[in-house]
Amino acid sequence: MIRMNRQSTSTAESVRRSYDRLAEDYDRRWNAYVDATLEVVLQVTCPNQSERVLDVACGTGALGERIAKRWPAVQVIGVDVSSAMLRQASTKVIAGETHWCQAESDRLPFHEDSFDLIICANSFHFFRNPSTTLTEVHRLLRPGGSFILVDWCDDYLSCKLCSLWLRLFDPAFHRMYSTNACKSLLTGTNFEIVDSTRFRISWLWGLMRFVCRRPR
Repeated sequence: MIRMNRQSTSTAESVRRSYDRLAEDYDRRWNAYVDATLEVVLQVTCPNQSERVLDVACGTGALGERIAKRWPAVQVIGVDVSSAMLRQASTKVIAGETHWCQAESDRLPFHEDSFDLIICANSFHFFRNPSTTLTEVHRLLRPGGSFILVDWCDDYLSCKLCSLWLRLFDPAFHRMYSTNACKSLLTGTNFEIVDSTRFRISWLWGLMRFVCRRPR
Protein backbone atom coordinates (compact mmCIF):
# COMPACT_ATOMS: atom_id res chain seq x y z
CA MET A 1 0.00 0.00 0.00
CA ILE A 2 1.36 3.42 -1.00
CA ARG A 3 0.87 6.12 1.62
CA MET A 4 0.77 9.87 1.21
CA ASN A 5 1.75 12.27 3.99
CA ARG A 6 -0.85 15.02 4.24
CA GLN A 7 -2.58 17.39 6.60
CA SER A 8 -6.19 16.15 6.92
CA THR A 9 -9.10 18.52 6.78
CA SER A 10 -11.95 18.03 9.25
CA THR A 11 -14.16 16.91 6.38
CA ALA A 12 -11.73 14.27 5.19
CA GLU A 13 -11.39 13.11 8.77
CA SER A 14 -15.16 12.70 9.05
CA VAL A 15 -15.20 10.50 5.95
CA ARG A 16 -12.12 8.60 7.09
CA ARG A 17 -13.54 7.88 10.54
CA SER A 18 -16.89 6.77 9.12
CA TYR A 19 -15.33 4.33 6.69
CA ASP A 20 -12.67 3.11 9.08
CA ARG A 21 -15.57 1.94 11.26
CA LEU A 22 -17.44 0.36 8.33
CA ALA A 23 -14.46 -1.27 6.63
CA GLU A 24 -14.44 -4.72 8.22
CA ASP A 25 -18.11 -5.38 7.46
CA TYR A 26 -18.47 -3.25 4.33
CA ASP A 27 -18.27 -5.94 1.65
CA ARG A 28 -20.85 -8.18 3.30
CA ARG A 29 -23.23 -5.37 4.21
CA TRP A 30 -23.20 -3.61 0.82
CA ASN A 31 -22.54 -6.54 -1.50
CA ALA A 32 -25.79 -6.34 -3.50
CA TYR A 33 -25.55 -2.56 -3.91
CA VAL A 34 -21.90 -2.72 -4.99
CA ASP A 35 -22.59 -5.50 -7.50
CA ALA A 36 -25.46 -3.58 -9.09
CA THR A 37 -23.69 -0.23 -9.35
CA LEU A 38 -20.30 -1.52 -10.48
CA GLU A 39 -21.91 -3.59 -13.22
CA VAL A 40 -23.21 -0.30 -14.63
CA VAL A 41 -19.63 1.01 -14.55
CA LEU A 42 -18.24 -2.08 -16.26
CA GLN A 43 -20.83 -1.84 -19.05
CA VAL A 44 -18.99 1.23 -20.37
CA THR A 45 -15.47 0.19 -19.34
CA CYS A 46 -13.29 -1.32 -22.04
CA PRO A 47 -9.61 -0.54 -21.43
CA ASN A 48 -6.82 -1.60 -23.76
CA GLN A 49 -4.44 -4.09 -22.24
CA SER A 50 -1.67 -1.52 -21.75
CA GLU A 51 -3.80 1.14 -20.06
CA ARG A 52 -3.52 2.60 -16.57
CA VAL A 53 -6.74 3.00 -14.60
CA LEU A 54 -7.30 5.14 -11.50
CA ASP A 55 -10.18 4.30 -9.13
CA VAL A 56 -10.95 7.41 -7.04
CA ALA A 57 -12.39 6.57 -3.58
CA CYS A 58 -11.84 2.88 -4.24
CA GLY A 59 -13.06 1.64 -0.85
CA THR A 60 -12.33 -2.06 -0.37
CA GLY A 61 -11.10 -2.46 -3.95
CA ALA A 62 -14.24 -4.05 -5.39
CA LEU A 63 -13.94 -2.25 -8.73
CA GLY A 64 -10.22 -2.91 -9.05
CA GLU A 65 -10.87 -6.58 -8.35
CA ARG A 66 -13.46 -6.75 -11.14
CA ILE A 67 -11.33 -4.87 -13.65
CA ALA A 68 -8.29 -7.07 -12.96
CA LYS A 69 -10.40 -10.20 -13.41
CA ARG A 70 -11.68 -9.07 -16.84
CA TRP A 71 -8.53 -7.28 -18.07
CA PRO A 72 -5.56 -8.77 -16.16
CA ALA A 73 -2.93 -6.81 -18.13
CA VAL A 74 -4.38 -3.44 -17.10
CA GLN A 75 -2.66 -1.58 -14.26
CA VAL A 76 -5.17 -0.39 -11.63
CA ILE A 77 -4.40 2.11 -8.87
CA GLY A 78 -7.04 2.69 -6.22
CA VAL A 79 -7.02 5.71 -3.90
CA ASP A 80 -9.07 6.22 -0.77
CA VAL A 81 -8.96 8.41 2.34
CA SER A 82 -9.64 5.45 4.67
CA SER A 83 -6.65 3.31 5.60
CA ALA A 84 -8.98 0.63 7.01
CA MET A 85 -10.80 0.30 3.67
CA LEU A 86 -7.45 0.03 1.91
CA ARG A 87 -6.36 -2.72 4.32
CA GLN A 88 -9.46 -4.67 3.32
CA ALA A 89 -8.57 -4.11 -0.33
CA SER A 90 -5.02 -5.35 0.23
CA THR A 91 -6.29 -8.66 1.65
CA LYS A 92 -7.96 -9.59 -1.66
CA VAL A 93 -6.13 -11.86 -4.03
CA ILE A 94 -6.26 -9.85 -7.25
CA ALA A 95 -4.65 -10.91 -10.50
CA GLY A 96 -2.62 -8.37 -12.41
CA GLU A 97 -0.90 -5.17 -11.32
CA THR A 98 -3.04 -3.46 -8.69
CA HIS A 99 -1.90 -0.91 -6.12
CA TRP A 100 -3.61 0.97 -3.27
CA CYS A 101 -2.83 4.52 -2.19
CA GLN A 102 -4.13 6.61 0.72
CA ALA A 103 -5.02 10.07 -0.54
CA GLU A 104 -7.80 12.64 -0.64
CA SER A 105 -9.75 13.07 -3.85
CA ASP A 106 -8.88 16.76 -4.23
CA ARG A 107 -5.13 16.17 -3.69
CA LEU A 108 -4.09 13.19 -5.77
CA PRO A 109 -0.36 12.36 -5.66
CA PHE A 110 0.29 11.59 -9.33
CA HIS A 111 1.82 13.36 -12.31
CA GLU A 112 -0.36 14.97 -14.95
CA ASP A 113 -1.47 12.84 -17.93
CA SER A 114 -0.79 9.69 -15.89
CA PHE A 115 -3.96 7.68 -16.62
CA ASP A 116 -5.95 6.47 -19.61
CA LEU A 117 -9.16 5.89 -17.63
CA ILE A 118 -10.34 7.33 -14.31
CA ILE A 119 -13.42 6.08 -12.48
CA CYS A 120 -15.30 7.51 -9.50
CA ALA A 121 -18.17 5.32 -8.35
CA ASN A 122 -20.50 5.81 -5.38
CA SER A 123 -18.51 8.54 -3.64
CA PHE A 124 -19.02 11.93 -5.30
CA HIS A 125 -21.64 12.86 -2.67
CA PHE A 126 -18.89 12.94 -0.01
CA PHE A 127 -16.63 15.46 -1.73
CA ARG A 128 -16.72 18.95 -0.21
CA ASN A 129 -14.71 20.33 -3.13
CA PRO A 130 -16.18 18.60 -6.19
CA SER A 131 -14.79 21.12 -8.69
CA THR A 132 -11.30 20.69 -7.24
CA THR A 133 -11.63 16.91 -7.46
CA LEU A 134 -12.75 17.14 -11.09
CA THR A 135 -9.86 19.49 -11.84
CA GLU A 136 -7.50 16.89 -10.37
CA VAL A 137 -9.11 14.15 -12.47
CA HIS A 138 -8.76 16.32 -15.59
CA ARG A 139 -5.09 16.99 -14.75
CA LEU A 140 -4.29 13.30 -14.34
CA LEU A 141 -6.16 12.10 -17.40
CA ARG A 142 -4.25 11.96 -20.67
CA PRO A 143 -5.77 13.93 -23.56
CA GLY A 144 -8.41 11.72 -25.15
CA GLY A 145 -8.72 9.65 -21.96
CA SER A 146 -12.07 8.74 -20.38
CA PHE A 147 -13.67 9.53 -17.04
CA ILE A 148 -16.64 7.56 -15.69
CA LEU A 149 -18.68 9.01 -12.84
CA VAL A 150 -21.48 7.10 -11.11
CA ASP A 151 -23.28 8.48 -8.08
CA TRP A 152 -26.62 8.96 -6.33
CA CYS A 153 -29.01 11.22 -8.21
CA ASP A 154 -31.04 14.00 -6.62
CA ASP A 155 -33.59 13.84 -9.46
CA TYR A 156 -35.33 10.99 -7.63
CA LEU A 157 -37.71 11.80 -4.76
CA SER A 158 -36.47 8.86 -2.71
CA CYS A 159 -32.92 10.20 -2.97
CA LYS A 160 -34.04 13.71 -2.03
CA LEU A 161 -35.55 12.28 1.17
CA CYS A 162 -32.45 10.20 1.83
CA SER A 163 -30.31 13.30 1.34
CA LEU A 164 -32.27 15.17 4.00
CA TRP A 165 -31.80 12.31 6.45
CA LEU A 166 -28.07 12.03 5.74
CA ARG A 167 -27.54 15.76 6.20
CA LEU A 168 -28.91 15.41 9.73
CA PHE A 169 -27.25 12.19 10.80
CA ASP A 170 -24.13 11.49 8.72
CA PRO A 171 -21.28 14.01 9.19
CA ALA A 172 -19.39 12.44 6.27
CA PHE A 173 -22.16 13.21 3.76
CA HIS A 174 -22.00 16.46 1.73
CA ARG A 175 -24.71 16.54 -0.96
CA MET A 176 -26.35 14.76 -3.85
CA TYR A 177 -26.49 16.33 -7.29
CA SER A 178 -29.11 16.40 -10.00
CA THR A 179 -28.04 15.34 -13.48
CA ASN A 180 -28.09 18.97 -14.62
CA ALA A 181 -25.96 20.11 -11.67
CA CYS A 182 -23.47 17.34 -12.31
CA LYS A 183 -23.34 18.18 -16.02
CA SER A 184 -22.53 21.79 -15.12
CA LEU A 185 -19.69 20.68 -12.86
CA LEU A 186 -18.26 18.42 -15.55
CA THR A 187 -18.48 20.88 -18.43
CA GLY A 188 -17.20 23.62 -16.12
CA THR A 189 -14.05 21.52 -15.68
CA ASN A 190 -13.62 21.18 -19.44
CA PHE A 191 -14.86 17.60 -19.78
CA GLU A 192 -16.69 16.53 -22.91
CA ILE A 193 -19.75 14.48 -21.93
CA VAL A 194 -20.05 11.48 -24.24
CA ASP A 195 -23.02 9.82 -22.56
CA SER A 196 -25.24 10.29 -19.51
CA THR A 197 -28.05 8.19 -18.09
CA ARG A 198 -30.18 7.76 -14.97
CA PHE A 199 -31.18 4.41 -13.53
CA ARG A 200 -32.58 2.70 -10.45
CA ILE A 201 -31.20 -0.34 -8.70
CA SER A 202 -34.02 -0.45 -6.11
CA TRP A 203 -37.02 1.58 -4.95
CA LEU A 204 -34.64 3.68 -2.84
CA TRP A 205 -31.50 4.11 -4.89
CA GLY A 206 -31.65 6.15 -8.07
CA LEU A 207 -28.30 6.88 -9.68
CA MET A 208 -26.72 8.64 -12.64
CA ARG A 209 -23.82 7.67 -14.85
CA PHE A 210 -21.65 9.99 -16.93
CA VAL A 211 -19.09 8.91 -19.50
CA CYS A 212 -16.75 11.80 -20.21
CA ARG A 213 -13.63 12.51 -22.21
CA ARG A 214 -10.76 14.92 -21.80
CA PRO A 215 -10.54 16.65 -25.20
CA ARG A 216 -7.32 16.16 -27.13
